[in-house]
Amino acid sequence: MGDGMISHINAHGKAMYKQSQEGHKTLLRMRCKDIYASLEESYIADASAAIASRLFELPEYAAAQTVFCYMSMPREVQTDAVIDRALRDGKRVCIPLCRGAGVMEAREYRAGDALSAGPYGIREPLEDAPVVPADEIDFAVIPCVACDRFCKRLGHGAGYYDRFLAETGFPKVALCFSKLIMTTIPVYKKTDVPMDVVVTETVTYFADTDASKVKHNGAV
Repeated sequence: MGDGMISHINAHGKAMYKQSQEGHKTLLRMRCKDIYASLEESYIADASAAIASRLFELPEYAAAQTVFCYMSMPREVQTDAVIDRALRDGKRVCIPLCRGAGVMEAREYRAGDALSAGPYGIREPLEDAPVVPADEIDFAVIPCVACDRFCKRLGHGAGYYDRFLAETGFPKVALCFSKLIMTTIPVYKKTDVPMDVVVTETVTYFADTDASKVKHNGAV
């Protein structure tokens, strides 16, 4: 068998493997979509409040001067109260602005700033909002479709957050409903950025500890 044929077979195998990987994630997102659809409004509100309370207990939050936080969609863990609390705590807050082609920037947000509807209807800052460089961020609150107890995160697949978070050193905290904690999240690419902490309404998982050692209702 010639080198050209071997190269062709290898390339074909890699392509099929990549398709299999993405297919696995697609199936998992479909499963999660059904779970989200089943969530009651009262659960979303109560769990979001409990998650916010656990988030504020993190020493990394207390120490942070500049906090990045996503703007929540209706069935995600709600972050309006997180942003309001961070502003009351005297922190500089920045929120994401999608620039197209998977590129996202952090822009400063102040109480009462006007917002616009960005891709997928996500609330975004206006174009003239000040840019906050990633190296000025001390703490980041990240959305997810699902997570696992090893702090691996499943996003929507567009790659905005993975690209934004690549090469950053600040603590990354995903907010996740306990009903969306999976046994394992498939991570196939180096560009899949893991979280440092995953906060649910009942459990806080830390990536730098054994997965069985978690903060559960205030106790480790």
